[in-house]
Amino acid sequence: MLKIIISFFFFSLLSYGQTFSLGPESSLFIEPNSSVSFDGLELAPNSAHLIAGPNIIDRSSVPLVVGDNASISRVYEISNTIGSYQGVVTFLYKDSELNDIQESNLVLEFLGADGVWTNVVPIIDDINNTLTYNLTEFSAITASDVSATLTVIPLQQIQNVGVYPNPTSGLLHIVSSEPQHATLFSITGQKILETNAAELNFENLPSGVYLLNLQNSKKQISTFKILRE
Repeated sequence: MLKIIISFFFFSLLSYGQTFSLGPESSLFIEPNSSVSFDGLELAPNSAHLIAGPNIIDRSSVPLVVGDNASISRVYEISNTIGSYQGVVTFLYKDSELNDIQESNLVLEFLGADGVWTNVVPIIDDINNTLTYNLTEFSAITASDVSATLTVIPLQQIQNVGVYPNPTSGLLHIVSSEPQHATLFSITGQKILETNAAELNFENLPSGVYLLNLQNSKKQISTFKILRE
């Protein structure tokens, strides 16, 4: 299979460590029946696909936790949702990242633009350590145990929960009909803060994308992607 390489990048592009970054005037064009790999996350679209900047694809080794359930220690975060995608996504993992989950029990988890985790049963290749599935839209991808997935009833659908303004450069307000416990993470999975307050101050945080988890007393969780201008 033909691999898309640097010649397909336009304008400025930064790639360092575990991060792939496209600048505001950059884009990545993937030919049909070709593929591109982002540090173990491979996209192979059936038709031509354009990823426009700005966008960051980052791999974290910090498991995602939703309620009492946790993912494996490999999570890919995409700052701007990849949508209108038609094709195969292949997720590479290492045995050391499984956190005692049996490979035969693995499901692929992806976060939609609505902030809801969905799990699907992938093709599991336990020799090459890959999970494969056809996806159409995703802003984060990981894997978990089929009996302990990240998929939850979205909090936004059962009560009035929201945040504003987003993007923000100062205070972020949490609006909810009941108290929420807020945990803010960087895009690399580093915990920034935890609070029960209804306001979060982003003024002293660097510009970028953050993930905000809100959890109520029933352990119902809502995830918001926050842009710090």
